[in-house]
Amino acid sequence: MYPTSLTQLARANPFSAPLFILQKVEEPQHSLSGQRPRRLAAAAAVDEGDSCEFGSQKYFVLCGFGGILSCGTTHTAVVPLDLVKCRMQVNPDKYKSIGNGFAVTVREDGMRGLAKGWAPTFIGYSMQGLCKFGFYEVFKILYSDMMGE
Repeated sequence: MYPTSLTQLARANPFSAPLFILQKVEEPQHSLSGQRPRRLAAAAAVDEGDSCEFGSQKYFVLCGFGGILSCGTTHTAVVPLDLVKCRMQVNPDKYKSIGNGFAVTVREDGMRGLAKGWAPTFIGYSMQGLCKFGFYEVFKILYSDMMGE
């Protein structure tokens, strides 16, 4: 028999490489006595030390919070670069390059001038991350429950 059903799927894939060859292997027979049952990481039950149960309200809140952190902070971090880039497009005579754009902005507005527009960027991308990460998990579980096993 083949090692896993995943390799069987890969073998049937029409886009697979032509040199992909599966070898038959004998899987060892395991007795269930004395062994822990196999669990999928995403569907694991709560062990001591886990932060929350998969599919719980706390799980969805943490996924949404992860989206806020990942999208909001990363997009806010590039606000100075985006500001200079936009100024270069609007006034190419004054802002000749990225380095020159940073220098002119700091000279005219100080270091705080590089952070113009950070709040709407942070709020907007945080909401995008909240919805993208949080709702993905909600609907993933909702639709998989609708389909059944």
